Amino acid sequence: MSTMMTQVCQSVSNETQISGQFKLTGVSLVGKDVNLILVITNPTKGSVTLNVKITAFSILYTKKEMHELLNEHRTICLKSNEEKEMPVSITYAQYEDLLTADNAIEVKAVCCYGKNNDCALVETSIVLENPKVEIKIRGQAKENRPLTAEIIFTNPLSKEVTDVVVTAEGSGLIKNPVTIKCGNVQPQETVRIPVYLTPYKSGKKHLLIDLTCNKFSNVKAYLAIEVQSAE
Repeated sequence: MSTMMTQVCQSVSNETQISGQFKLTGVSLVGKDVNLILVITNPTKGSVTLNVKITAFSILYTKKEMHELLNEHRTICLKSNEEKEMPVSITYAQYEDLLTADNAIEVKAVCCYGKNNDCALVETSIVLENPKVEIKIRGQAKENRPLTAEIIFTNPLSKEVTDVVVTAEGSGLIKNPVTIKCGNVQPQETVRIPVYLTPYKSGKKHLLIDLTCNKFSNVKAYLAIEVQSAE
């Protein structure tokens, strides 16, 4: 799944002219820190002092907030027509056990200033990528002949992942889903998990793989397999 990031900037108060946006820097992978830059612009003719509240939550695909990951308060001064950048970081330790199955994080900055406490809201949503799973076929796919698919997974984390489970399915390849318990995988270790198939229909078929463990959920991969008819 490719990284997704959406942006919203809106005025909470009618008189607000302050604007801003989040910029994602670096990679956005599960297991890595999430690094952003909050860019704030003051287009007015006077200087302003902003009180900025930055929060981050893990969210569902519906945007419902689930777990708070970050809550910070900062102050920044901007001259007329000045733009400043403010780094924002969410470490893996802050979100590793709090992500939802959607791998989504919402970051908000409420920027308030002046006697009337005028405010601008800047927010963004980020979807983190799971690690990759590779599928390799050992042998030639033929109808009614045993075939081995090899599932290759590397633990990208600096800590062990536990309770690794692989589920394989595919119409014409496997009559019923196959679930394989793979135990634990050490940091940076690569495991190769065999899945035994007996294709029962010829033609182009798709093998679907789903891998879960204590740190990743719904890591998916698929491979198109051309099954030759029985002779």
